[in-house]
Formats: sequence, structure tokens, C-alpha cells
Amino acid sequence: MILALYTLGKDPVSLRLEDEAANMPELAESGVTGKITVNLEVLPLEGDSFLAQAEAEGVLSVECGRCLEPFLQPFELKFNVLLNRKPSTGLDWVDDEDQGVEDYQAKLGPDVTEVPLNAIIAEQVVLNYNLHPLPDVDAAGRCVQCGRPAVLAPTPKKEAGVDPRWAKLGNLKDVSGQDGSDKPNPGKT
Repeated sequence: MILALYTLGKDPVSLRLEDEAANMPELAESGVTGKITVNLEVLPLEGDSFLAQAEAEGVLSVECGRCLEPFLQPFELKFNVLLNRKPSTGLDWVDDEDQGVEDYQAKLGPDVTEVPLNAIIAEQVVLNYNLHPLPDVDAAGRCVQCGRPAVLAPTPKKEAGVDPRWAKLGNLKDVSGQDGSDKPNPGKT
């Protein structure tokens, strides 16, 4: 996915980018499969800066945490990219501790004509989606994804009586008086 800078101007613009995950190694490695669509709303800011608000959607190939069988799961991501110009050449991504995990800043030199979005989308997939999800279990105790019976952990049985670790506290209650003092209760024998 490439954001071509020649498409940006003085007015807001809406862009729709589409490509196959097989053409983008970063996305294929993060589990994305099939067609990916990115809708961009690019707003011009003061000077020669732009804010691109993006929504990406596609399909992930994930593995069921219960049966280890692969299945497809749709995904949808939102992220923002702030594009600023700089006097030196090249494209620099700015790491700012105060920005959110879905916000990115890029400094663009005069030689930069396009901004790649593949790494951003791959990072957002890894941050927001579990590639080995554990699907819910229905009322019959079967996995809602694969339909197989879910293996449930046995519930421990409680033993009758008082836990020996708490038994000494019970003895203290019997020895102390009713007013909470350490004086023995004269009414008790």
C-alpha cells in the first residue's frame, strides 16, 4: 500500500487503496491474506503538512487455540499518519512517547514522492489481533468456531471442614473476649 503524494493538494481528499496481501511480504507474514482495502481521508494542514486518517480492512488467517485448525477472521483497523516536510532528503518516522499506538508521524524530504503504509498496517494487526484466538464455548460445551467439544479444566472439590491454615484464627476468637480485647471472657470456660 502506497500513499502517492501527488494525489494530495490544498483541499481534503478521499482515497481508496486496494491490493493483495501476497504482494506485500510484511502483511503476509503478519497473517493477512486476500484483498486489503485502505480508505484514507487526507486533510491539508498549515504549511505543507497533511493528516491522513486511515481505515484498513481485510481478512486474517488465524489458528484456533482449541483445535489448532486454521480459519479466516475479518479485521478492521484505524490509524492516523501525520505527514510533515523537512529540508533534508529521505523519509523519517518519528517515535514520540506522547502519541498513541495508532498514531504515526513521518518527516518527508523533498525527494520523497510516496509513503509506504504496509509496515503500519502489519504493526496494527499484530498489536490489535490475536493470531491464535481461543473462541467461546456454546451452551453445549462446543467450540463456536470448529464445533468440537471443548476441553474444560476440572473444578477443584472443596473438602469439608476448616482449612488448617485458618484453624488457629478460630482458636484466637474463642480465647479473646467479646469486646475484642485480649482479656479472657469470664462467661466462657
